Amino acid sequence: MRILGLKIKNFRQFYGESELNFLASDTSRITVIHGENGAGKTSLLNAFKWVLYGNTDFDTGEKTILNELALSKIDPGSVTDLTLELEFEHEGSTYSVKRKQEFKRANEGLQAEPIGKSVPSLTWIDKEGKFGSSSNPTSQINQLIPEKMHSYFFFNGERIEKLANVSASGEIRDAIRTLMGLEIVERASDHLGRLVIKDLRKEASELASSDYGSLLEQSNKIIADQEQFQKDRDAAQKSYAGFQTELNAINSSYEKITEVKAKIERRKNLDKDSEAINTKLDALEQSRTSLVAKAGALAFLGDTITSVSGVLEDCRKRGELPYKIRATFIEDLLHVGSCICETKLEEGSKERTAVEAYRDRASGEDLEAAFTDTVSNLRAMPRERERLYDQLKDWSAEEKQLKSKLKDNSEELDEISNTLGSSEFEDVKRLEDRRVELNNLQATQRLKIAKADQEIDELKAQLALINKDIEKVKSTSEREDIARRKLEFAEACNSLIDNLHEALAEETRKHLSDRVNDTFQSILRKDFYAEIDKDYTLKIFKDIPGVGKQPVSEKSTGENQVISLSFIASLVSLAKERNKAKGAFFKGGVFPIIMDSPFGALDREYREKIAEHIPELADQVIILASNSQWSKEVDEKCRPFMGKEYSLVYHAPKSKGREVDSNYVKRTDGPEFTRIEEGYLGR
Repeated sequence: MRILGLKIKNFRQFYGESELNFLASDTSRITVIHGENGAGKTSLLNAFKWVLYGNTDFDTGEKTILNELALSKIDPGSVTDLTLELEFEHEGSTYSVKRKQEFKRANEGLQAEPIGKSVPSLTWIDKEGKFGSSSNPTSQINQLIPEKMHSYFFFNGERIEKLANVSASGEIRDAIRTLMGLEIVERASDHLGRLVIKDLRKEASELASSDYGSLLEQSNKIIADQEQFQKDRDAAQKSYAGFQTELNAINSSYEKITEVKAKIERRKNLDKDSEAINTKLDALEQSRTSLVAKAGALAFLGDTITSVSGVLEDCRKRGELPYKIRATFIEDLLHVGSCICETKLEEGSKERTAVEAYRDRASGEDLEAAFTDTVSNLRAMPRERERLYDQLKDWSAEEKQLKSKLKDNSEELDEISNTLGSSEFEDVKRLEDRRVELNNLQATQRLKIAKADQEIDELKAQLALINKDIEKVKSTSEREDIARRKLEFAEACNSLIDNLHEALAEETRKHLSDRVNDTFQSILRKDFYAEIDKDYTLKIFKDIPGVGKQPVSEKSTGENQVISLSFIASLVSLAKERNKAKGAFFKGGVFPIIMDSPFGALDREYREKIAEHIPELADQVIILASNSQWSKEVDEKCRPFMGKEYSLVYHAPKSKGREVDSNYVKRTDGPEFTRIEEGYLGR
């Protein structure tokens, strides 16, 4: 896919009609749109989302997407509209997506109400020059650019580091599922389980003997309970995510209130610190569990070590173990028929009988090796036992210190919350009350999720036992036997599909994880490595001598942004690879990347390293950046690949008292708006 152009009419800051044209080739794959903060860079990013899917990422949703100046130009009760049109090329065809929304101005103030829903249309001209029009544009657009994937192709650099949070694991899992086309496999499993197997169980029950029927009835009840708990879990998880979205909006609102900005920043740092502490505590618990599993038995072997060592020492003193002469040496003497003193060892002689007696008392090589190893290990055990105790003591002390710090953080967070909750500013008090309420609601949902997980695990164990009992019950008729075999075959197919689903997801996770790490290590200046773990969380690790692999709990915003950007670059690369492979599931795709403020939280060195990788991210890259972010180092890395360049000129109301401080800001007598001009206006 290659974006050709975007036409804008009355969307957010952009008054009237504006147009952007894009180039995409090996030497002109980058388009840069410059603009100061507030000029409309994020609005442009959302313009792509709105024209394709009818939604945006604005905190106010779609309520304020109509340009105020356009609204002010019409009378109360009159109607105006905003329109976006996106033109792109895909597999030889040229597509045009157009979305329009009408608004009616309210009788008072600059308020507008949408008239109905936004209306999308999709037309195209194929490679043979034939015109086509879609009767179901929403579905077809989603096939061309999956909505579940759009946040990775059109992303906000100031929020991208959130991908590195544990809470983003669901998004990463969904991205992998979509990339692999696992919805197809999931639908097959659902169809078999919910429809086919259910009907076959009913048929088998009707033909079953009393023993088989009773077990099948128990099995059916467990499966029904399992499905209900899974529904409860899914609902709780959905509610949790919904509460988190509202919490994010509240945090964004707080950042705009100057009077509490310092407290909010402190709370943000405390939350980040507490998350890092919890990560360390989890790592400690894993390390302790691993050590106890490997060496925990040493704690119970104090007297045993002394006793066994004494027994073996007595054997050594008596010459029993290890024996003075090896059995193989004596066998060689007997075979030759001559002792080392040259005495003949003839059959039946007393000399040969004496040597044979030595052979019978001598131990084998395996026994001697076992004796040597055992003695060596017994000598080391007291030291290893002491090390075990020392390590556990150190970890306990560290755990106590971390929990104390976590308690202090919690108390300070409570204090901040109480202060905000009793604020003299009504907006602050209202926001904090709702925030506390949302945190309590999330805690409730977490408990529901944990309870559902526990119940599901217990039901799985019960079902496994009943299935074993079912296998022991023999059929009493041919019809029952056929019904049972049909049911068993359907369940085997369902199990095979579930295993296929798991294998495909795991294959993609590992593949994607390796790519993320390669990109991450090529950018990061520290000796860290990245991984998508089995819980689909983006994590950074380091190797500690004597300890091994450990998670990096205290990550900077820049490091989080680098790992998140590495994930997106790898995802786009893998989608392109899948497109070439033309597999049985998702066909992949060649997608552009639109980046809003990708350099915001990075220092000079990281900006330069990421800028160096930008031309490799995708076949087409559109960058939205402020002048402060578009540094000399970034410009030098990107300019050889740049095809188009635009500038956003912001017209600020005089009432704001803002002086003209650059080519990017002008003053106006009316509401604010932005014009798009081709070229780079400089700093």
